[in-house]
Parts: sequence; C-alpha cells; structure tokens
Amino acid sequence: METPVKSTASLLLFLLAVLVCLISEGCASKGPTRLCADFQSYQTTAEARDTIGPAVAFAQWKEETRARSAGDPRPPYQFIYMTGPFKLSGVDGQLKLTFYNGRLMETQFSTRKGREFIAALRQQHSKVPASASQEIVTDRRTRFRIDVDPDGTFYFTWFDPKLEDEWLRWVWEHD
Repeated sequence: METPVKSTASLLLFLLAVLVCLISEGCASKGPTRLCADFQSYQTTAEARDTIGPAVAFAQWKEETRARSAGDPRPPYQFIYMTGPFKLSGVDGQLKLTFYNGRLMETQFSTRKGREFIAALRQQHSKVPASASQEIVTDRRTRFRIDVDPDGTFYFTWFDPKLEDEWLRWVWEHD
C-alpha cells in the first residue's frame, strides 16, 4: 500500500511533468519569423515584392520556378527563387529569396563587401556568428549563418527552420 507521502510525491512529479509539457508547447514558436531586412518567413511572392519596394528595378530581378516533374509519384511541391540587386544596411549585393510551396523560407544576401556588412550588423546590435558556417538563432527562431567563398564573396543566410524541416520531411518521407 502506498503511503500518503509517496502518493503526494508521485502526484507532484506528475503535475511537474505536465507543466513542463505545457510550457514547452506554449513556448514553441509559431507563425512567421523575421529574416533579413523587413522580410518575414511565410510571406508570399507578392508580399515579398511589396517588401522589396518600388525603388528596386524589377527588370534586373530574375524569377525561377522548380517543381516536381510530371512523372514523379510524390506529392506536388514548388520552389520559387527570386534574385536581384539589393542594398542591405547600406551595402550593395545580391538578394536571393527562396519560397517553398508559396511561402518565403530563406533569404540570402551575397556581397564582396562582407566585412563592411558584418560591421553594419554589429553597429545595429544584431547578432553575428563568431565564425563562418556557424549558425546562430536570431529573432524568434530564425537561423543565421555566414559563409565565405574562396573568391571572397560572403553569403549571409537567414532561414526559417520550421519550413526547412517541413521540406526535409517531405524529401525523407517520399524518397
């Protein structure tokens, strides 16, 4: 027979476990997260065009769509890539927006003026990875990484891991 002390301790442990589960579910980040500039994950291509604004010459931008081939038995998917010249924090470069099934998943800014851009980020009190290829979390759940090519081109990538996980699950489950 269980003593009242053991019963109380078991009940407290159970309630603590339930509380931890509720807190972790409640703290799980839902909805869009800020990527670079004023871009938010889950934006549509039309919303992203509005974010880019009228100051950008869309004639210099390219849009590419990749989708599942007709004979592919897997569920449909679509990637849209929008790429063009962009000025971010006063630094000129190229911005690439990646949309997965109509939702903005990733922004990537590339420039040869990477050190200048890092200095601008630090001036804005933005989080910056300590080394290339290291990922850090910015905003709510946005992952941010800096990569550098041997030619000196810097790539600054902000992505929503929730959307990336959705795509990776699609790949793994249907491979």
